[in-house]
Amino acid sequence: MIEEKFFITSQKKMFFIFELANNHNGSIENAFKIIKDAKSISNHSNIEFGFKLQFRNLETFLHKDCEKMNNKHVKRFLETKLTIENYKEICNEIKKSGFKLVITPFDEESVDFAKECGADILKIASCSNTDWPLIEKVAEKNLPVIASTGGIDIDKIDNLSSYFSHQQVPLAILHCISVYPTNDPKRFNMNFLKKMTRRYPKNLIGYSGHEQEENFLPSISAVSSGAKIVERHFSSLDERNKYSISKNKLNELLQELNKLIDILGNEEKILLKDEIESISMLQRGIYAKDIIKKNNEKINNSFYLAFPKTNPKQLSPEDLSKKIKISSDINSDAPVYGHVQSKKKYLIRKYVHRYKFLLNEAGIFPGEDSQAELSHHFGIEKIEKFGAFILTIVNGTYCKKIICMFPGQFHPKHKHFKKIETFHILFGKLDLIKDGIKYTLNVGDKIDVLNNEWHEFTSKEGCVFEEISTESLRKDSNYFDQKIQKQDIVDRKTFVNLY
Repeated sequence: MIEEKFFITSQKKMFFIFELANNHNGSIENAFKIIKDAKSISNHSNIEFGFKLQFRNLETFLHKDCEKMNNKHVKRFLETKLTIENYKEICNEIKKSGFKLVITPFDEESVDFAKECGADILKIASCSNTDWPLIEKVAEKNLPVIASTGGIDIDKIDNLSSYFSHQQVPLAILHCISVYPTNDPKRFNMNFLKKMTRRYPKNLIGYSGHEQEENFLPSISAVSSGAKIVERHFSSLDERNKYSISKNKLNELLQELNKLIDILGNEEKILLKDEIESISMLQRGIYAKDIIKKNNEKINNSFYLAFPKTNPKQLSPEDLSKKIKISSDINSDAPVYGHVQSKKKYLIRKYVHRYKFLLNEAGIFPGEDSQAELSHHFGIEKIEKFGAFILTIVNGTYCKKIICMFPGQFHPKHKHFKKIETFHILFGKLDLIKDGIKYTLNVGDKIDVLNNEWHEFTSKEGCVFEEISTESLRKDSNYFDQKIQKQDIVDRKTFVNLY
């Protein structure tokens, strides 16, 4: 996964970069102090840290008459110049302090020097993101690359994503406003991060900030919108520019980001025990209107609803649609307890809804005339473990189906006598075993399954994929498990309306 290329794991869920730039003011002692101060505030459990330098070979980078030209940056570059040996010492100190070394080279010689210094990641600055001789040199080093996108339109961002994809170099793309400092809230446009996440699913998305130190909102909103990398200019010196953040303020921001990661959690719905107990205390319960006898499976009108429930095990209004079996005699006005079992029609509705909204999550909206079926090889009660949801879009000379898999669901081993298929992954990840060989398929991957090839598949995280094939014929499937093979098709399939 691309996250791992940028040191993001299940424990370290974000990569934060301290940007030194020219904040050392041409002093190696200043650089060492800033590194030491960065180390002292980089002990947050959810965050991995990098420290970034800027490399320019001023001998070749600057024009010979640059000092006569009207550019404010020339003076800054010359006044903060460090030697090659200085930079080597600073790089060693960064590594020794436990940081990942990130380097932004601004010329081709500096790319080579960054590699020589042991850079873990190379960065392309916003001012260099159309400098293709430099970009190509960066790609040659085969290191993970971060690119800032200040001042370029979406076509140029597309170019960067496409180029590094062709070069098979991991790329992170950072939303960035190259105004120093950025003050006007309307300039940040942080919702663009959401579009970047959808548009560049194979790249990591992040944010490089130039706001003033007291403004935490851009970084917080970036992480809330899916950014996995945040970069801020940092200086612990008394004198610093307006877009660099001080040690105390950055420590506050990092504490907030660390808490935010805990608050954001993951995308799964989590039910908490104390939450369920709390809700139960606010619900109505089922009470006996008359005496209800043991083993009675039809309570009909012998009940009423009243507040409060006596405890979480008492039956509640949602149980009225299910099959209820009373385990002992219940006196009038007493709470009703019993064994509850969902009726088959409610199970079918539950799973149709779950598959329907999985399709929504995947951004797939089939037409209302699509034929839908629940495939349940060992009964509808076990469909979460064994089966699939199959939508037939068209079936004639050629056939197209959309197949949905729950997380952890398994489709048993089988083959087709005549049908030839191509699987194309649209959402999630599919593990396919075909003729004894395992294939892991990600979004965009496709694979052919020929007639008479045994195959079975599952998905750990849930998956939606297209099956494009020759005509789908009745009785063309042969299951390896003879218990399944001997079933009538109506016993292992339920045809439903999706809408």
